[in-house]
Amino acid sequence: MDFEFPPDALMLRDMLRRFVQKEARPLEMKYFTAGELAPEESARLRRSIEQMGLWGLTAPEQFGGGLDLVTCCVIQEELGQTFIPVEIGEVTPLLYACAGEQVSRYLEPALAGERRVILAAREPGKSRPADWMTNAVPVDDSARGYILNGQKSIGSRPGEGDFFIIFARVPAGSGEADKDAGLSAFLLDSGYPGLVVSTNGDTTLALKDCAVGSEAMLGTPGGALFLGAGEAPRLSIQMGARYVGIVQRLLEMVVEYTRDWVSLGAPLAVRPAIQRMAAETSVELESARWLVYHAAWLADSGQSDSIRLPAAQVRLATGEMLKRAVDRATMMYAGPGPSAQIEPQRLVRSAIPLDALEQSMENARAAITAEVLSLKDLGGDL
Repeated sequence: MDFEFPPDALMLRDMLRRFVQKEARPLEMKYFTAGELAPEESARLRRSIEQMGLWGLTAPEQFGGGLDLVTCCVIQEELGQTFIPVEIGEVTPLLYACAGEQVSRYLEPALAGERRVILAAREPGKSRPADWMTNAVPVDDSARGYILNGQKSIGSRPGEGDFFIIFARVPAGSGEADKDAGLSAFLLDSGYPGLVVSTNGDTTLALKDCAVGSEAMLGTPGGALFLGAGEAPRLSIQMGARYVGIVQRLLEMVVEYTRDWVSLGAPLAVRPAIQRMAAETSVELESARWLVYHAAWLADSGQSDSIRLPAAQVRLATGEMLKRAVDRATMMYAGPGPSAQIEPQRLVRSAIPLDALEQSMENARAAITAEVLSLKDLGGDL
């Protein structure tokens, strides 16, 4: 067994580590205080990424990337150790389904970092796709377009995106009026008539009689949940590596805090409860790290016919690790955190909305259960 990383991966890791420590981390307090980076700061970070040759490397080969998955995970783990949203030319795999004019209007500018997409899938208080009720009613003949109505919960603030991918239910064709064709995806520019973005605690996108042409549909009717499915396992493994980086950073933060903070004449680090939580986080972190890299190695070496099960295991294990690490960090800080800027829950929300994390873990549980228990062999609706 060889646990050595490729030399190129180690070189990229060292470059990224210096970048994170010297350029990204110094901006964190300003980012959490202001809620965003100044345009010149974002531009400077992007120039550094481009100079290192990292822009677009994690994309599939047909879209200009093609880096092996182990090295992609090395990159993601290092980027997870800063809470600054560093862009490296990644896009949601849903955009890979673009066709015709959609390619030049949405996909290519997104890959170049010239246009930003906001995914509008989830709905307020509803994380399960089965509960989403935003609808797209065909205009007489679906070839003429659709009318969209509903409300979406989006994680971005107004002005952060240039276009949306909106999930909506399209009714089935004639003769099946009581059935749904399923969730469909639509590409719409920001500011499109009938779209209203508002912020009241959470940011929401309201659609009111929003008329769109049939060319706005991404993929096929009812196919929204299958868009980018081929890239989903690789992305799950990369996201697991990002979670590993986040937890590594959290552990470093609480270790520094408990060693420096003195209570009743002694550092917090000497208390058995603190030591137990630090040890448990360290073990879970190292276990998850090697689960990630083993799955990535399986994908790169072709040792497995399918990486869907390893990818689901990574998604579940790293998600659980992340949640427990945040809970322990909160307890080790004896509260939300030493300041509002570095409160653990807020740091994690900067990477992924908590309800999206829960839904991702639930999907992973279902995939693992189906494989481990061979539910397909049992038949029925199991």
